[in-house]
Amino acid sequence: MLSAPYEAPTTFSECSRGEPRTNMFVMAKLYAGGCTYTVKVRNMSPGGALVEGTGLPRPNTPCRLIRGELSLEADVIRSLGSKRGLKFRERTSIDGWLPSGGKTQIEVDKVVAHVRTEAVRVPLTRTDEPLVASKLSAEDVHSIANALAALADDLSDDTAMIARYATRLQTLDISVQTMRKFATMLAGQ
Repeated sequence: MLSAPYEAPTTFSECSRGEPRTNMFVMAKLYAGGCTYTVKVRNMSPGGALVEGTGLPRPNTPCRLIRGELSLEADVIRSLGSKRGLKFRERTSIDGWLPSGGKTQIEVDKVVAHVRTEAVRVPLTRTDEPLVASKLSAEDVHSIANALAALADDLSDDTAMIARYATRLQTLDISVQTMRKFATMLAGQ
């Protein structure tokens, strides 16, 4: 349960986490036992973090987490595969550790936490009314066919797209031809 975000601390009876964490994906360096490890900081609270990397130190190892000019002394307290739980020796502000300086991610975390705790539900509205209120004219259908043809031409200019989506591009071309026939039929009525 090291990476479960936004849950109240009381739900972590099986581990020592004491506060919610802010999810992030930032690169940092972890120094321990004379070795340097490149790690991804997965989440962080003022008192600890979850990092991921290869060959990381075992629990009970003192370490230092560094990102740019930020530096925190910590201890590895938990190991789960390539992930390590760190407990900081002093509390820190999470804002500086986030790529954007914190405001954007913290605001997102607050909204997500609110939605999860309040069980906010958005009502679905359904309607039997068509998306287009009026009848389609031959000119409307022809205009849509031209737009799709232009898209097909642009996609066909890329050899990688042709190699990957040849059959679908052919289907798009057939659809354009069918729409143009339909536009001609509408114009004749």
